[in-house]
Amino acid sequence: MRLFFLLISGLIVAVASKGTPTCETDNDCNLNGECLPGVKTCKCDSGWTSSDCGALDLRPATRGTGFNITSTGTSTWGSKIIHDPHNPKLFHLFLAEFTDDCGLDYWSPYSRIIRAESTAGPAGPYTFTQEVVGAFAHNPTVIYSPADRKYLLYYIGCPQSPPETCTDPSFTCGPGNFINGESGISLQSSTDLKTWKFVGQIFQGANDDAWDADVTNPSPFPLWSHSDQTSEILLAYRGCPVNCSGNELLNLATARSFGGPYTKTQSLPLFSAPNEDPFIWRDKRGHFHMLTHSLEPDGSFGSGPKVGRHAYSRTLEGPWTFNNQTLAFSTLVEYSDGTSVNFYRRERPQLFFSEDGQMTPLYLSNGVQENGSSMSYSVIQPLAGAKQWEKTFGLAA
Repeated sequence: MRLFFLLISGLIVAVASKGTPTCETDNDCNLNGECLPGVKTCKCDSGWTSSDCGALDLRPATRGTGFNITSTGTSTWGSKIIHDPHNPKLFHLFLAEFTDDCGLDYWSPYSRIIRAESTAGPAGPYTFTQEVVGAFAHNPTVIYSPADRKYLLYYIGCPQSPPETCTDPSFTCGPGNFINGESGISLQSSTDLKTWKFVGQIFQGANDDAWDADVTNPSPFPLWSHSDQTSEILLAYRGCPVNCSGNELLNLATARSFGGPYTKTQSLPLFSAPNEDPFIWRDKRGHFHMLTHSLEPDGSFGSGPKVGRHAYSRTLEGPWTFNNQTLAFSTLVEYSDGTSVNFYRRERPQLFFSEDGQMTPLYLSNGVQENGSSMSYSVIQPLAGAKQWEKTFGLAA
């Protein structure tokens, strides 16, 4: 099928040749746009592209941005951008850093959570500022809860004293895994992003035969809105059998407040496709979305380019639709200097959104690993609309 393009309301819309429709409802547009009546083609929201609005509208990254200190022998993984509430030109980055010059293979038990700062914009570059949680602590993500007026840091791990030489000793942080301590989700809270208080391990796995006995990779989203000022928290997580001896699948849990208890929304996975690293949000229309790291044969852990997928649902209860046709993002990152890198691994997707209530995705952050290297770092890539957003804060030339 050949496509040509129309300019409608300032947005480029893909239209099939010979009048072939590409959508019947907004669901066919991944709920990332609208199905235009008559022509039956998708008009994508800003930040999204492709004929079904299932791909992130990524723009070239800038060399030297993100967080990359591999030149000092230090690896990092993943990252979540937070805009400072008091200084519009200050941005915080929360990510995992591996101690003792250990690479990605030794994320457990050498990972700790750090905070870095940038005054150059959301893409950085960022400079290390502080250790937030010591080893072992991994896969951090931070959200702001309007109901509680607090920042919430969700992560996995428990205190460990790793050997000075990079090894992978067996240990547990709770039910579901006694090999690498990955099972169980912990929480810290803060009012200023600098001083954090440990809340506890708020979501545990189980030593049973459940498909999600091992629980990890948290992604929270506060369900507060101006019309419903609830303190309820939605939590996406990855589950698999004890010691992750089977398929990695995704599910949701909710809690009336951030401290829990968290109750699973259903007993079965959201969809059957193996995935990890969920990142969940609710859009301006009230629909739910998720980016994932796909574990399909041509994606997974260094197996190919098909690493980024998108799933969506009109309601929290589902049903959820997993888009296995259009890649949300691949292992390829293009740079503004005309070069590109096809990474061996690109995982742990997290988005930074506009702050005008439109939930427009502006930046994608990932943990990446280059081919032939044991080291890893954070890449931050802008989306369509990022430069214009930066101008509102005097950040872009």
